Amino acid sequence: MAAAPQWPASALPHAFNPLPQRFAAQSRNFVNARIHRGVRMLVTVVALWCLPASAASPAAESAPLDFSRYQQLLDEYLVVVSAPGAPLETRFDYFKLYDNPGKAERLLSVRAALLGVSPAELQPAPRRAWAINTYNFLVVELATTNLISRHVGVDLKARGVLGISHRSVRHMRIKDLGFFEVPVARIDGRDYNLDQFERAFVFDTPDPPAAGSKPNAPAKTLDPRAHFALVCGALGCPPLQPRAFTADSLDAQLDRATLGALTSPNHLSWDPILKRLAASAVFSWYEADFGGPAKAFEFAARHAPEALRAEIAAKPQPGIDRVLPWNWDLNMVPRKPPVPRPAPKAP
Repeated sequence: MAAAPQWPASALPHAFNPLPQRFAAQSRNFVNARIHRGVRMLVTVVALWCLPASAASPAAESAPLDFSRYQQLLDEYLVVVSAPGAPLETRFDYFKLYDNPGKAERLLSVRAALLGVSPAELQPAPRRAWAINTYNFLVVELATTNLISRHVGVDLKARGVLGISHRSVRHMRIKDLGFFEVPVARIDGRDYNLDQFERAFVFDTPDPPAAGSKPNAPAKTLDPRAHFALVCGALGCPPLQPRAFTADSLDAQLDRATLGALTSPNHLSWDPILKRLAASAVFSWYEADFGGPAKAFEFAARHAPEALRAEIAAKPQPGIDRVLPWNWDLNMVPRKPPVPRPAPKAP
């Protein structure tokens, strides 16, 4: 394996460097204060984590769904990067949230609002809206809190580099577990990782798959449109929607999310000359959720952009011919590299 290039610390835009020596004394007091504050927040987070969802709020069973805190998070940190009239593309500003001194309290507040409701008490539409919003938030929370890797080489540490930002959720390891395998929520006395949460609450699967395994049976409630509302933190996923899903408008929102995703060539691509259809890996990974290969093709043709629906439906050999490559890069707003300071002039 080739040795990593030796870049100067100033050329690493995602590196964390120590403060200049003249600020050391002042920064020690600041750091000590932040440590004490962090310990208090950690105790609060652990206490909330250990509580079942029904105990996270005194009125959990009767508490109405409140997505306002999650919506405020989207309003502040989600950026629409697509041009007007183009398929929706969004990026989440993980760095901005990571650098926010109050991020622990902010994330805890959203978590408490979402997990302070018992899904067992919800009707199907509110439950699915809650599950989609909660899944997407849990991804944002996990990616933000694990954005910076502290496992850096000795050569970088010698140059004062304390951490490097992750470029993909696939590179994040938490407690020796992968991003989708680590438990992220405790609900009604049971721990769930992201994959298990998705199957249990978005698709109402009674027995979610074991950690690291994909489902091999169709979901109990078969609405494949939900796959285009869930965002796993990668650019290959559909874009994170700017508006939280709600029970009252869930059907229209799912239609909009599905059409928006399949309008993008990243998720559906039609070759009018060869009459060949390429589609997102979602159609392959979750083929059973669509009802098999034939039903997956019918779904793609039905939800494709209107200008292509008739042509795709009339395909001489019905079926999805190719799976589009999946981009696992983090769906983040890139961090701008630091502007180099001019060298001081000689006296």
